[in-house]
Parts: sequence; C-alpha cells; structure tokens
Amino acid sequence: MPRAPRCRAVRALLRSCYREVLPLDTFVRRLGPEGRRLVQRGDPTAFRALVAQCLVCVPWDAQPPPATPDFRQVSCLKELVARVVQRLCERGVRNVLAFGFALLDGAHSGPPMVFTTNVCSYLPNTVTETLRGSGAWGLLLRRVGDDVLTYLLARCALYLLVAPSCAYQVCGPPLYDLCTTRHKNGSLMGLGSTLQSWNGGSGEAGVPPGCRSRRRRSHGRESPPQAKRPRRNLIPEQVPGPSASDFHAVTPTRAIVEAVSGKGEPLRSRRPLPLLGREREAGCPSSLLSSPQASSSPGVVAETKQFLYRCGSKERLRSSFLLNSLQPSLTGARRLVETIFLDSKALQPGAFRRTHRLPARYWQMRPLFRDLLGNHARCPYGMLLRKHCPLPDVARVEAVGSSDKRCGGVGICAPKEAGAQRLGQLLQQHSSPGHVYELLRACLRRLVPTRLWGSKHNERRFLKNVKKFIFLGKYAKLSRQELTWKMKVQDCTWLCRSPGGHCVPAAEHRLREAILTKFLCWLMGTYVVELLKSFFYVTETTFQKNQLFFFRKSVWSQLQSIGIRQHFDRVQLRELSAAEVKRHQEARPALLMSRLRFLPKPSGLRPIVNMDYVVGARAFRRDKKVQHLSSKVKTLFSVLNYERVQRPGLLGASLLGMDDIYRAWRAFVLRVRAQDPAPQLYFVKVDVMGAYDALPQSRLVEVIANVIRPQEHTYCLRQYAVVQRTTHGHIRKSFKRHVSTFTDLQPYMKQFVQQLQRTSSLRDAVVIEQSCSLNEASSNLFDFFLHLVHNHVIRIGGKFYVQCQGIPQGSILSTLLCSLCYGDMESRVFPGLQQDGVLLRLVDDFLLVTPHLTQAKAFLRSCHCCVYHPTVEGLYVAPSQGFKILSGIPLLPLADVAPLL
Repeated sequence: MPRAPRCRAVRALLRSCYREVLPLDTFVRRLGPEGRRLVQRGDPTAFRALVAQCLVCVPWDAQPPPATPDFRQVSCLKELVARVVQRLCERGVRNVLAFGFALLDGAHSGPPMVFTTNVCSYLPNTVTETLRGSGAWGLLLRRVGDDVLTYLLARCALYLLVAPSCAYQVCGPPLYDLCTTRHKNGSLMGLGSTLQSWNGGSGEAGVPPGCRSRRRRSHGRESPPQAKRPRRNLIPEQVPGPSASDFHAVTPTRAIVEAVSGKGEPLRSRRPLPLLGREREAGCPSSLLSSPQASSSPGVVAETKQFLYRCGSKERLRSSFLLNSLQPSLTGARRLVETIFLDSKALQPGAFRRTHRLPARYWQMRPLFRDLLGNHARCPYGMLLRKHCPLPDVARVEAVGSSDKRCGGVGICAPKEAGAQRLGQLLQQHSSPGHVYELLRACLRRLVPTRLWGSKHNERRFLKNVKKFIFLGKYAKLSRQELTWKMKVQDCTWLCRSPGGHCVPAAEHRLREAILTKFLCWLMGTYVVELLKSFFYVTETTFQKNQLFFFRKSVWSQLQSIGIRQHFDRVQLRELSAAEVKRHQEARPALLMSRLRFLPKPSGLRPIVNMDYVVGARAFRRDKKVQHLSSKVKTLFSVLNYERVQRPGLLGASLLGMDDIYRAWRAFVLRVRAQDPAPQLYFVKVDVMGAYDALPQSRLVEVIANVIRPQEHTYCLRQYAVVQRTTHGHIRKSFKRHVSTFTDLQPYMKQFVQQLQRTSSLRDAVVIEQSCSLNEASSNLFDFFLHLVHNHVIRIGGKFYVQCQGIPQGSILSTLLCSLCYGDMESRVFPGLQQDGVLLRLVDDFLLVTPHLTQAKAFLRSCHCCVYHPTVEGLYVAPSQGFKILSGIPLLPLADVAPLL
C-alpha cells in the first residue's frame, strides 16, 4: 500500500480539535474482524492511495459507531451520498459534504437532486461530486458497507492528505467552525495564548481538562487511546463568570475539579455545594457575558475598534448610557448589579420589568453600587475634560453654522476664510495618549468607591491596564487574562457572601474571581470605552498607520467641516432629490452607499469612504443586500487581480508593495553596476494631486473593458478557507477566493491543493472548499462595474450625492483601478521611457531614474501637460512637490528609494 504523506503539522492540528484522529484502515479494523480485509491483494492503486491518505476524525460529541456494524452494501454510492446529504439538510447541520445543497423552498428552487425528494443543488460542490463518481470510493463502499460509510460521512470528519504537507476536508463540520466551538464541558477551542499559557504551549487548547494529561502522555503515538466522554455538571459550569475561558485565565481547571470532587469523580455522585446550588437557582449564568463590551473573539474584553470614528460635536455622555439612565438609589443599584453580574439587559425607563429575587451575595452589593451611581451623578466630566485635555486659545473660538448649502446639514462648518493655515493649526490640536489617560484616571477615581477596589494595589493594576489600552494600536485587543493579571481577590471584601471566615474553599475563591472579573470587564469594556466615544474622535493617520490620535470632538467638528468643503471643491458631486433617493432605495440590484470620513495627513485631510452600506438597508454589515453586494465587489476584485497576474503589462510601472519595489530596484541596480564606467543618474519625483477623484470615468470604463473583455471570458470562482497553526501555536483562519478560466481550471480538490502548494506559500494547512462557481460571465461582472461606477452614492450629513467623476477612495477596488488606469496612461504617453533607466510608480507617486537629462526634462514636461491630453484628462501634478533634478548622486539603496514613493 502506498505510504501516506507525513503531514505532521496537519495531524497535530487535527488532534487538537477532535477526540480521535485515526487512519482509515485503523478505524475500520477496530469495528470488527471484517474490517481487517479493507485492503486486499490486487486492489487498484487509486483505492490504496485513498486508504493511505484518508484520516478519520471523531468529534467530541459524536455518537459511537454501530456496535455490530453490517458490512454489506445495499445502495449504490450515488444513492448513499444523496441520502446522507438529504439528512444533513433536513437536520440543518453544517457539513462540508452538504455545502451548495439546500431544501426546496422559496429561496431555492429547481429540480431535486437525484435520489432525493426535497434537496436541490444551487452551487457546485466539487468534493461531493468527486466522491459520488469515484471508483475508489465505490470500492470502499463495497468493502465497509452502507452502515459504516454512512456513519463516516454523517457523524465523522474525513480529511485527505495531499503531499507534501497539506490536506483538504471531505465531510464533517468545517474545521474553521470547530476552532471557536464551545463544548458542553465548558472548554473553548482556539483560545490561543490564554489557554496555552496554562497548557505549557502544547497547543491542546481544545482538549477537555480531564483528557489533557492523557493526551500529553500519548502525544508520540500515532493513534491516541479512546478518550472518555466529557464530564457534565462540573463545578466550572455552575460558577458564573464572563466565559469559560476565565477559569483558565486565573488558575488551572485542575484545582477546582480536585477541590470539589476530590479524586475527579462526577459531581452527580456527590452532594452539590449548597452555596453554588443557591447561586445557580438564583439565575446566575454560566455562559458568556452578553454585555455591550462582549466581543466576537473569545476572552476579549475591549478592542480599540469600539471607539474609532465616533463623530459628533457634543462632548458629553449619551443619555442612553446605562449610568445616566439609573438613579442613585437602591433600585438603580439593583438594576446595575443585575446588568453587570447577572447578564440582565438594561431596560428603558418606564418599561415593564419582571423582578427576580437576588442572591444574598448580590443583594448586599447594592449600597456599594448606589455610591457608584451617586459618584457618577456628581462627577464634573466637562471640567475634567477641560483640565486634562485643554484646547489652545485659537481653538476655543466657537465655529459658526455654515450658510453654505453644500454642507448639507453636516453640523458645524468652518468659515470660508479657514484655509490651509487654519487646517494645519487644527491638525496639531490632538490630545496626547498621556493626557487622555490622565482624564480617564481622574474619572475612574471619582467614580469607583474605594471599597470596590479593595486595595491600592488593585486600583494601580487596573489603571495600568487602562494606560496600556490607550496606547494600543488600531487593531489591538485587551484580553481578560491581561485585565485580571495580579489582581488580589482577597482584598475585595464585598465579594464575600457572608463576613468573616479565614479559610476560603477553592470553589468559593474561584467564584469570587469570576465576579471580580465581570466587574473589571464592565468597567473597562463599557465605562472606559463610553468615555472615549463621548469625548474624542479617535482615528489613525496616513503617516502613522496604526498609531491612534485623539481629537476632541469640538476640534474634529471643525476639521470635518473644512474637509467637507474642500471635498466639494475637488470632486464633482450631484445631489439626489427625495424622489431619486426613494428610487435608489427600491432599485434592483441594490446600490452601495458610502459614508465619508477623513484621514489626517501631515498637511491636510484624505477623504475615505466606507462602502459597507446599502441604500435603504437597516442593518450594518448584516443585511443580506450588504453581504450580496460585498461578495460581488470581492469577486470583481479577484477577477481583476487574476487578469493582472496573467498580463503584468496592464499595470505598467505600478508597484503594489515593498516586494515589487525590491525586485524592480534590484534588477535596475544590477544592470547599472554591470556598466563601466557607471553613468550619472537623474532622479525625478512627481506626485499627482487628487489621483482618485480626478480619474475620468469614461476612460476608466474603457480600460476595464479591455481588461476583463466582456464578450470573451467566463471565469471560475472557488471560495475556500485555510486553517493552519502559526509558529506561536495559535490557530489562524483565512478565507480566500481563487479565480481561473476553463483553460487553467483545476476541477478536483486534490489537484487544486497541489497547485496552491506549488504556486504559493501554502504549507502545513487544511483547505476547506466553501463554494465553486463555474459560470461567472465577464459580461455580468462588467455590468456590475458600470453599475458601481455610475451609481455610487455618498452620504454626507443628511443628504445623498452621486459622484460624477473619479472613483471613491477606501474601497478594495480603488488602488487596483487607479493603477490600471495609470498603467494605460503610461503606455500611451510615456512609450520607451524606461530605456537605460527605470520608472517606478506607487499608485499615483512617480519616480524616474534615468541617465539622460533630456529624458528627465521631457518626463516632467509631459506630466505637467497631461491635464490637456485627451486620453489622461484630469491628471494634475501637485505644485508643492515641484521638480528638481538631482544629479551626481550615487546609486541609492532600497531603504532610501522606498520613501521617495
């Protein structure tokens, strides 16, 4: 039998996500004596390869296989697969085998699938189709019978190894879902460093606590022994906490299990603790805290994206904020305690509320949280803001309302005489992170009673985390493990159910840790985030990509007004009437709508649009219209990238990153060094002002029509997911699209994974196919592009506009469309420019290096005259950049060339 690929990293990844990972022949051999005859003499090579490459993964909650399986074949392979797919669709189970299939209803209609009565196929599933028509799988059915193969396809997950180091999934729940699945015993999959810090970095975050030691001892074996069924009704489930990950974040799970059940026997064999029983009966949850600070990532308390880009001119807390809606009384304190600790949703004033009896532990907290509400009502937030984040005298002049009709009800508009000098002054008036931290520290010290902290040590630890949170970058997150690190629970006497008592059981200590963690999570994820959202507009800049800048909202309102007026002056926008807006809302297909925001530059503002909205859609990022249009935009982007790779000349001298800059500059350097003597070089730097907004739409349409050729091509689009473990032990998931035509299509997943390993950096990964479309006509894509360009709606303030020239900056298509358009310009205006030299362009920044002075002057002259050229109408060279011939300079290294672009 052929030897199976090693794929050690893939096997280790699967072992961390499943109860058992066994080769197919080992799994079948365990079912009975007939399983030993799976591979016989004279079997085809394809069947032997299938048995050698197939891994059977048994999920944690999978039902056991039949006790006495029948190895007889009753159905043909196509009928059996259809029956399994129908059962999966009827049960509503996510299974890779059933991707692209659905029950017949109003959303999906058509002829039913063969051998089924109510299942149709709305997207091709190449994995299922390959399995149905494979002779090797048919022989496997004859050897193992209907019962065993049905169990494998419906209850297990099958993976096929692909040499040298990858695999793809055939059936079972998609692996990227299992990485964050919560098991019944409370453990989480894919928690990263939170769990691995306690597991010694072994990467077994998904192994139940009772099985970790056994898994470590058998790590070297190829097939670990049968794991026990996960225990239920353990104490960690009954202890209320923000999430099950909190127990791993504070102390190991083993301590609580040993403290309660002694030798580890199930809790049902012993009497439960009375304390925890009453807490449980009182309604204390054991699931994740679903509060405003809850995040999609497990173990995350707060993210910087929660307070980014919050517009408005009023520097005050929202009236709907929880602390503002509660009175400083025992009733208000009770509702606050229920919201923080008991997973209760805050209701609007006057709404009906069914009251439940509070446990004694939480009942005695009411006076303390009444003091907190009183401190909030007395806290002078405005005075603290002016003290710690003051404004210069220039910024204290109140902006007057604009009489310019084009501002469209945006709010505060800057006066017309506000020019570049005024804009530069406002850009310098951002508050430093240190001043923002001083404001938050002052608010927290006035809000939180001393008894809630428990000790100065706990207060200092929390304030240190607040300071760390303020100095984080754009994509940073703060975890529960970081927030609770070195916090002293014994100092917080308000956590005790009853006063006194020096000996605290382990279970009681863990309960107090969970309660304290909930309070800290609320204080950081709700209160601190609300302060930042209410007083500051937080954004990144063009010159510091991930560093955050804090602008007072009064300052940002003036900046935004100036930016809007400048945007109206530069971009041709046509205001839509009420009838046109209504017609766009009812249009089919729906129209994308962009919301305008500005990104600070050293000397101005860059307009950025957010295209994740749909005209008339209520929900942001969740509406089906938004998802559908976003998917079509990504498809168009993938097709344009495919054509760019197939025809590199389309981009001209355009570079898409440091890798491209290095390759182009290295080739030029080697060519120059080969000359003797070395020539004198001239460097020409040209910057285009308003490159995105000045692109003529008519010319852009011609360029894209030449790229995708609407009448010629039909594209094949495959969407797939990649799951792999990083060098630090974390599980990384990525979702990608692959475009091809019928000439280079790889119809089978094995060939596709082999191609990815040859042509990309795919290594030690599992590939899961999500969908495959074989009829993406270029004519439909071109029509969607026209629809996108000519009907792009921008919302500014309360009014809607259509952009009549240029393309919006901020979409994933913007950079590629601009590069394609300028690549077409280079072929028309600058033919033969790179003779003896090199032309580099990063979107709209040109750098020409040439040994010919006349060629350098001709290049600059052409750039200045391009505004009158009929084929590149709208190109305008920024006068601030000017032109200067740098001669006699030695060949610059790459580190000095990249900043010029």
